Amino acid sequence: MKKPPEEDSASPVSLRDKIVGLSESSGRKSYYPMLQQKIRELQNEIAERHRAEETLRTTLQRIERQQTVIAEISTHPAVFYGRLQEAAPMMTVRMTHALNVDRASLWVMRGDSLCCLDKFEVRNGVHTSGHCLECGSYASYFEAVKKGPVIADEARQDPRTRNFSAKYFDAGNIASMLDVPVLIDGELAAVICFEHAGEPRAWQPDELTFASRIADQVALILAGKRRRITEEQLQTAHSNLTRNLRFTEVLLDALPIPIFYKDSELHYLGCNQIFSDIMGVSSEELLGRSAADFWPDLAELYEKSDRDLLQENRKITYEATIRNKEGVLREVIFAKQIFFDELKNAEGIIGSFVDITERNLAAKETQRLRTLLANIIDSMPSMLIGVDADGRIAQWNQQAALVTGVNEHDAQGRLLGQVVPWLASEMTKVSQSIASKKPFFEGKLSRIEGGETLYEDVTIYPLITNGVEGAVIRIDDVTDKVRIEEVLIQSEKMLSVGGLAAGMAHEINNPLASIMGNAQVLETRLLTPLPQNEEAAREAGITLEALRDYLEKRGIPKMIHSLRSSGAQAAQIVSNMLSFSRKSEPMLVPEDITEILEKTLDLASTDYDLKKNYDFKKIRIVREYEAGLPKIHGSASKLQQVFLNLLRNGAEAMGEKTYPKGDGPSFILRAKRNAPWVRIELEDNGPGLEEPVRKRIFEPFFTTKSVGKGTGLGLSVSYFIITEEHAGIMSVQTAHAGWTRFVIDLPMALASK
Repeated sequence: MKKPPEEDSASPVSLRDKIVGLSESSGRKSYYPMLQQKIRELQNEIAERHRAEETLRTTLQRIERQQTVIAEISTHPAVFYGRLQEAAPMMTVRMTHALNVDRASLWVMRGDSLCCLDKFEVRNGVHTSGHCLECGSYASYFEAVKKGPVIADEARQDPRTRNFSAKYFDAGNIASMLDVPVLIDGELAAVICFEHAGEPRAWQPDELTFASRIADQVALILAGKRRRITEEQLQTAHSNLTRNLRFTEVLLDALPIPIFYKDSELHYLGCNQIFSDIMGVSSEELLGRSAADFWPDLAELYEKSDRDLLQENRKITYEATIRNKEGVLREVIFAKQIFFDELKNAEGIIGSFVDITERNLAAKETQRLRTLLANIIDSMPSMLIGVDADGRIAQWNQQAALVTGVNEHDAQGRLLGQVVPWLASEMTKVSQSIASKKPFFEGKLSRIEGGETLYEDVTIYPLITNGVEGAVIRIDDVTDKVRIEEVLIQSEKMLSVGGLAAGMAHEINNPLASIMGNAQVLETRLLTPLPQNEEAAREAGITLEALRDYLEKRGIPKMIHSLRSSGAQAAQIVSNMLSFSRKSEPMLVPEDITEILEKTLDLASTDYDLKKNYDFKKIRIVREYEAGLPKIHGSASKLQQVFLNLLRNGAEAMGEKTYPKGDGPSFILRAKRNAPWVRIELEDNGPGLEEPVRKRIFEPFFTTKSVGKGTGLGLSVSYFIITEEHAGIMSVQTAHAGWTRFVIDLPMALASK
């Protein structure tokens, strides 16, 4: 390179001029030191100019080399045709030459990773590829490179690049890095990377410009590739759309459901073939016209629903009518839905309908039959429960809801044992009945509800319809029937025993009267100081007092007293037997049942205070009398006899039971309406009765007491008084080891006129 012309001629002249000027300015003073200073400054200026010239020369050479490389890259066939994978090795080699670096590489984004397309290392002349960097692992670097070039003169200390491993820096002795991003539509698509080994290097502006131009070239290749891919995709999409459109048209015509579609102005865009067949209007005739043009009397409803649908942007289903091509009105269900454009604006409506005329008629008939069947089932006095094979409730009639207190809605789908706990044990029999296809019957199942023993007959009918597994359980309340049967049995027993009791009573009465009369005579003649007795004693040579002492010492008076007491007891038994065997006609008058109960309680309390080993007053009495009870038609004395007998038996039974601490014997006396009766209940919390005992409790001579403590006639006589003399009903309920309850129903007294 030639020096500028002004420096060739001006340097000596300028120096001489400066020396002359200096001598003139200094006058007579010595100017040599100053001259030397000026000479040094001039020499430095000359040297600086030489360095600038050298730098400029080097820069121009570098730029020339860079331009050459850019021209080689841009004209390479692989670059020209956008084959970046093929062009990458050529580009990295030329990039190392252009910037005189140890390594150059080209990286492309693949998902969230930056992967090396090609890396060229000058020292070994080796190309490598495939290594990827996860964006999340080098957040600082990727945040920086997305914003612009990363110019790292000292890569190990630069905060943007120092996260790269020391092993990576040491392997290539990397000191400086220059990374330029390739951005397409603001997104990072690739990175051009230059790496310098050895001492740190300051990157020059022309080098950054070169790297940026290479990045632009890569961006053009990638953008062109994207464009070609997009064009291919668009062409494929267009072909697919055309094919799908044709397929959709064929599909719509093949569907057996009428389909139509309208624009947002409610003008028809078309329909399928079945719509045309039903309505008598072709797709061409529909196009651009509205419902009012074809069906003016029905269009208002159609268009109102369509406008509502367009405003609310949702699906709708509703019932309406159409007029077909024969002019006949048919009931249909419309289903309509909005379709949208690419900006999600409502563009129109797609609709279809299903003819439900026949279905509605069938549904109405089915509903009528179902209602009839439900009324029949609900009107039955039996509980009817349908269950599937798993025991889940499928049918539940009104009587079942009434008995259990669970309505049909709450019972549906639940396990039988959850809703009807007392039938949980019957599920085994249900399964057996379903498996065998044979009905099953079990009668007089007992359960206790609300303190009352109930009896039920359970019948299981398996469902034998093909494909259906389940059963219908029929439950009949036979409590009243069982009690009536027990009453009948008891009455038959009473009748059979009545004749025997009457005969026995008369046969026993005669010798018993003789025994009791003679016992009284013995007592009178031996123990009473009558003149006749004293006269007979003197005639026998003894005194009456000596005879009396002898008799006392031998216990004869006690024997006579015992004989008379036993005779009196036997006489009472005979009297009871006669009372049992004869239907007397007591005077029945209106009586207040609560007064009778209270008087009986007073009598029982006095009796137990005087004669028993326990205090009746220590028994807790609970009164549950309904207010305003009507009077009963009865005999107060007879009813007192019954109630006193029941109270005595209950007190004796409770005396044999051991109660836990804090509890004790108690009676509950209830009186309430049970039209046309007044019901009286006497309940104790004693040991209760076993079922065999309960069934025989009213039989004559039946007793559970030890010998000498009971005759077995008390309850049978009480039963006779209630049922025969008062035309009432008497029964017993019990829970073994829990309680015993006697239930008496007495007829109400007729109101006086």
